[in-house]
Amino acid sequence: MRIALVTREFPPTRQAGGIATYTEKTSRALAGAGHEVHVFSEAHPLADRDEVHHGVTVHRLADPGVRPREARTVRRAIDVARALRRHGRFDLVQACEWEGEAAFYSSFPQAPLITRLATPRYLVDRLNQTGGWNHRRSAIVRMMERWQARHSAAVFSPSAALAEVVARDWGLDRARIKVVPTGIDLPLEADGPLPPGLGTDPYLLYFGRLETRKGLKTWMDALPEVLRLNPGLDAVFAGDDLGTGRETFAEYGRGRCGDMAHRLRFLPRLPQSALFPLIRSARLVVLPSRWESLANACLEAMALGRAVVATRGSGFAETIEDGVTGWLVPPDDAAALAGAVNGALADLARLDAVGAAAGRRAHDFSLECMVDRLVDTYQEVVEDRPDYVSRATAT
Repeated sequence: MRIALVTREFPPTRQAGGIATYTEKTSRALAGAGHEVHVFSEAHPLADRDEVHHGVTVHRLADPGVRPREARTVRRAIDVARALRRHGRFDLVQACEWEGEAAFYSSFPQAPLITRLATPRYLVDRLNQTGGWNHRRSAIVRMMERWQARHSAAVFSPSAALAEVVARDWGLDRARIKVVPTGIDLPLEADGPLPPGLGTDPYLLYFGRLETRKGLKTWMDALPEVLRLNPGLDAVFAGDDLGTGRETFAEYGRGRCGDMAHRLRFLPRLPQSALFPLIRSARLVVLPSRWESLANACLEAMALGRAVVATRGSGFAETIEDGVTGWLVPPDDAAALAGAVNGALADLARLDAVGAAAGRRAHDFSLECMVDRLVDTYQEVVEDRPDYVSRATAT
C-alpha cells in the first residue's frame, strides 16, 4: 500500500512527544513490511528539508509563519491538505486528531482518511483544569479536531478507554472506533550510563511531562509519607516542567517535602539512550496520571522489567493487572498512592516478581504484532471503499 502519515512533530525535533514517537516507529515498521510510506511533518532547524528516514520518505512542510496560534493551526491544516494532494494519490491517509491537522483534507479527501486518536484538546484542557482565556482560545482547535474525526472514513484508538470517552463526548458511534494499541519496539536498549549524580542511592522514578493532568501534585503530596518510611530512597523526575500555573513542579514538590526536599531530583527531558538506563535502574516507576489513554511510558517501563504504580479508571487497566503486573490506585488520591508505593517497597522479592511479570506482559504489545494488526485494519478500511472517489474530483 501507499500510505501517508501526518504528524506535526517527527524526529529529530527535540520537542517531539508521543505522537512523533508513535509515527516514527510505526512508519519505520510499515516500510520494513514492504509498504511505501510518506510522512508529512514540520521543518525544523535539525531537519529542514525532505529526507528518507529508514525507508520512509519524510516531507518537511515550512512553518506557516502566522500568528496567533489559532491562525497558525488553521494555516497548517490547509498546508497539509495541499501537500497531500501535491504528492499524488495514496491508498489511505492517517493523521492524529491533535490540532486537526487533517481537518481540511477530511472535507475533500482523495483517499480514505483514518483519524488515530491521541488525547483530544478538550480532554487535555479538562484534565489540566484549563479555564478562562486559554480555554476560549482553544475553541477553534477543539472544533477542528472533532470535525476531522467525524468526517473520517475510520477512527482508530490506542485504547478502549479513550474510544469510549471520545465516542460519548463527540457523538460518534462507538462501534466504528477500532482499537489498535500502540506497539513498542522491543528489545529496548538500556546499556548506557545513568545521568551524573545517580547510581549510588535507590530511587523511585516518574518520567514524562510534568503537568497537572499527569497527576504530579498527587504524587508530590504522597511523597512525604513515602520518603519518611523509606530512608535512603530518592524520588527522581525526568521531563519538561510545565508548572502548576503558579510555580514549577520542582518548587511545589520541594515545598511539600520540607527537610526531605534534597531527596528529590529533577532532570530535563532525556533522549531514549539516557532515559532507558534510568528506567531500568529504578526501584519502582510511578505514573499517577489523572487519566490516561495508553501511555507509551507505561509500556516502556514494563518492557524494561519495572513494576509500575499507576491509576485505575483509564487505559492503564488495559495493560496492568492490579497486583500481578503492577498496581492501580484511584486518581487524585495521595493517601492511596502512598499506600500502594509503600506496600510495593515493603516486599522487594514480590516487587521483583511483579517487574518480571510486567516485562512478559509488555511483549503482548510488540511493535511487530501491533503493526500486523494495524495493516489488517488498514485493509478493512480500503476494502470497505473499493470505488473511493473524493468529493473534490467528483465535481
